[in-house]
Amino acid sequence: MRHGFLGRLGAAFLATTLAAAPAAHSDTLTDALIRAYQTSPLLDASRAALRGADEIVPQARAARRPQLSVGGQGQATRRADTEPSRADTLAASLQASLLLFDSGQTRAAIESARSTVAAARADLRNVEQLVLFNAVQAFMDVRRDLEFLALAANDVRVLEQQLQAALDRFEVGEITRTDVSLTEARLSASRSAFVAAQGQLEISRAAYERAVGTPPRDLQPPPPLPQLPANQQEATAIGLQRNPEIVSAQFAERAALYDMDRARAAQRLRVQASGSVTYQNTWTRLEVGPPGAGATNGAPVNGGQLNLDQADGTTITRRQDDVVGTAQIQGSIPLYDGGATSSLIRQAQATLEQRQWQLQDAGRGVNQQVAAAWTQLEVARAQIPARRTQVEAARIAAEGISEEWRLGARSVLDVLDADQDLLAAQADLVQAVRDEYVAAYNLLSAMGLLTVEHLGLGIETYDPEVNFTRVQGGPVRGYDLGVVDRIRARWE
Repeated sequence: MRHGFLGRLGAAFLATTLAAAPAAHSDTLTDALIRAYQTSPLLDASRAALRGADEIVPQARAARRPQLSVGGQGQATRRADTEPSRADTLAASLQASLLLFDSGQTRAAIESARSTVAAARADLRNVEQLVLFNAVQAFMDVRRDLEFLALAANDVRVLEQQLQAALDRFEVGEITRTDVSLTEARLSASRSAFVAAQGQLEISRAAYERAVGTPPRDLQPPPPLPQLPANQQEATAIGLQRNPEIVSAQFAERAALYDMDRARAAQRLRVQASGSVTYQNTWTRLEVGPPGAGATNGAPVNGGQLNLDQADGTTITRRQDDVVGTAQIQGSIPLYDGGATSSLIRQAQATLEQRQWQLQDAGRGVNQQVAAAWTQLEVARAQIPARRTQVEAARIAAEGISEEWRLGARSVLDVLDADQDLLAAQADLVQAVRDEYVAAYNLLSAMGLLTVEHLGLGIETYDPEVNFTRVQGGPVRGYDLGVVDRIRARWE
C-alpha cells in the first residue's frame, strides 16, 4: 500500500508540473502585466464610469446654449344651437430661449463638473494601479507556491528514504521501533504538507487567472526590481503629489468649492431672453339659414376667405391663417423660496467641509501606505541574505547530523529535526524573495508610479481625453442603443 501511495503521489506531482509549464509557452512578469491591463473587466468598467462622468460637463454647459423646442396642437370645436357650427384648428410653434446672465451659477457648475471629471480620472488611475499590482502579486504567489510544492515533494522523497533506512536498521536491531514510528509520523506529516501545498498552488493559480485573464504558463524568473527612491522621505513626497487617492481627493474638494459658489449664485440675479413663433390655421363652418341668405360666395370676411355652399341651407366656410411672433427679456431675483436655497447652501458648505477632511485623511493614508510598503521592503531585503545564510548552515547541519546518525552518534529524532529546519529555512527564503518583489511594487503603487508608462511596458494606453473631447460639443447622438438591447437580452 505504501508503494501505491508513492506512485499516486509522483503522478500527481508530475501532472501538476506539466500543467504549470506547457512546452510551447511561457510567461514573464511583463507579459502578465500587459495582459492584465489589456483584458481586465474591472478596468473596462472603470473606463465606462469615466465616460459617464465626462457627460456632466456638456450637461452643465448646456445651460449657456440656446434651448429650442417645437410644439403642435390640433383642436376641433362643435356647437349645436340655433346656428350650428364647427371649427377645426391646427397650430405649430417654435420656442427658443437663451440664458444671458445668472450671476456665475452656470460657470460654477461647469468648473465643478470639470473637477469631478478630473477626480474620476484619478480614480481610474487608481484602478489601473490596483490591476497591475494584483497581477504582480498573483505572479509572485504562483512562483512561490510552485517552489513550496517542489520543497514539499523533495521532503517527502527524503523522508521516504529515511524511513526505508530506518526499517533496514530496525531489522538488524540497530534502532528501536520508536525510531521507526517517529520517521513514519514525520513522513505522514510531510505528505499532508505536500497535499496542502498542491491546494495552495491551485488557489494561487485561480487568483492569477482572475488578475491576468489566462492561466499561468511556465512563469519565468522576474526581472530586476524597478528603480526606487533612496529613502522613505523621498518616497512619501512623491506619493503626496502623485498618489491617485490624493489627486482624486484634491479635485473632489475643488468640485465642492464650485458647488458652494453655484448654490450661493442661485440667490442672485438671473436674466433670460426667450421668443416664439406660432402658426395657426383655422377652418370654420357656419349654418346661416335658407338658400339665398347670407354673404356673397367668395367674398372676404374679416381677412379670411368666405365660401357659400348651397344645399338644404347656406353654409359659410371660413379659413383663417395667423402667424404670431413674440420676444421678451426676463430678469428675476429670488426673494423667498421656502428656505430651499438656504438649505442648498448649507448642504454645499457641509459637503465642502467633508471633502476637506477627506483630503487630509487621504494624505494620512498615503503616509501610512508608503511607510508600510517601505518597511516591508526593508525587512525583506534584510531577510534575504540572512535566510540564505540560514539555508546554507541548515544544509551543512542536516548533512552532518545525517552522517552522525549513520555512525550511531545521533538519534532519528535529531535527523528529522535537522531536515525540518532545512525545509523551513528554504521556505522562508522563498517567501522573503516573494515579499521583496511585492513590497517594491506596493511602494510604487503608494507613490502613484505603478503605471504602464513608468514601468515601460511599451503598449498603447487608454486615453480619457479622446472621449472627453468628443462629447464637449454636445453632439445630439453618439450613443449605441444596440448595447442596451444586447444587455437586456441576457436577462430576458
